[in-house]
Amino acid sequence: MGRRRNWVRIAVVPTALALAAAACTNSPTSVSSGGNGAPGVTGNSITVGSLANVTGPLSADFAPITSGVQAYFDMVNAAGGVAGRKLVLRYQQDDQGSPSIDLTVAQTLVEQDHVFAVVGVGTPFFGSARYLAAHGVPTFGYQVSADWQDGPSLFGAYGSLLDYSAGEPGFAYFAKRVEAQSVGVVAYGVAQSAAACRAVADAMQRFGVFVGFEDVNFLFGSDPTADVLQMKAHHVDTVFSCLDVTGNVAFTRAMAQNGLSVRQLWLNGYDRSTLQQYAPLMSGVYMGLQHVPFEAVAEFPGRYPGMERYLNEMQRYEPASTYDEVAFDGWVSAALFVSGLRAVGRHLTQARLVRAVNDERAFTGDGVITPVDWTQAHSTAIPPFCSTSVVVEGDRFVPVVQPDGSVYVCFDSNSVVPVPPKPGTPGT
Repeated sequence: MGRRRNWVRIAVVPTALALAAAACTNSPTSVSSGGNGAPGVTGNSITVGSLANVTGPLSADFAPITSGVQAYFDMVNAAGGVAGRKLVLRYQQDDQGSPSIDLTVAQTLVEQDHVFAVVGVGTPFFGSARYLAAHGVPTFGYQVSADWQDGPSLFGAYGSLLDYSAGEPGFAYFAKRVEAQSVGVVAYGVAQSAAACRAVADAMQRFGVFVGFEDVNFLFGSDPTADVLQMKAHHVDTVFSCLDVTGNVAFTRAMAQNGLSVRQLWLNGYDRSTLQQYAPLMSGVYMGLQHVPFEAVAEFPGRYPGMERYLNEMQRYEPASTYDEVAFDGWVSAALFVSGLRAVGRHLTQARLVRAVNDERAFTGDGVITPVDWTQAHSTAIPPFCSTSVVVEGDRFVPVVQPDGSVYVCFDSNSVVPVPPKPGTPGT
């Protein structure tokens, strides 16, 4: 299935950056199913590169992806590697948040560094997507744009398809569960943010929940007071936010200052350092997620061994990034890469790896996400669509548990009645 954006973790970018991205184009446009060679492969090693926004705008939202990749590689190498080969993340390129630089450094990775694959793409503007696809380079990372649909060799952590509408039943379910009478929706006027919250508004209309206020063109960094007063005038009691953490905090503070008490679901902001800083403001806020919550390990000992393994290995190899969701995407990306390597074995080429990954029918990142069917994940979103969530209680995130004891709740396309998850879903 495609990347299920029912609880969307989005990369929210200032309008100026979005306009800069629109001004750039990818080149060339043809795609390949993978090269027949094996650059970067020796008898005892496989050399790859990463491509992330390390020093540019929003770097904190993307740079940690390499930590998750490196931790997974370290774990695999400690057990002897894959088919006798160690995994080497040798070339770590910084695109500085620029689509044109992204293309340039990707060309360096392929034409100068001769990497076998790019494992750990974390950037708001994936300007090299078509180039990497055209050259058949197996590419894995954190997907925040439709660029990942450019070819069968591009693998987003949860699937390569963006389908915001797949999340609509989940949004409506949350509104009905908290007995919302008037919903407010806020987003920035940039692609990812606005599209995510338009799906929220559409969900409310489809499933009979009143939308009292909608602003999907909020200006990055502006004062939210006017919106808050409009929400108050329209008796909004539940707010869905597609803003970044800074915007979420600003709105929450303005609500408190203007006497507006609401339930909130943030689609971005599941971060322990943020909670530590703003715990009083965030009390009662829900966070929508796509994976097993980190806190589920302590809450339900033994039920989520995949997440327990992730936490243990990150603490061993990359402790500073353990609870970072982008690092987690790096871990999942590395796990998909390694799964493909194991399926191919010693006779490794890029084309064989791409085919092997695209034959995966139930990839779970070693038990941390719901199963992804890579025979369809480039182009089709297949229900059930599943999500998890946490709620802030005091100074901690607490997993929201469903009646069956699972942290996952799943839906078909046209109903807010939960359905069973796919076989292999963690915790089931």
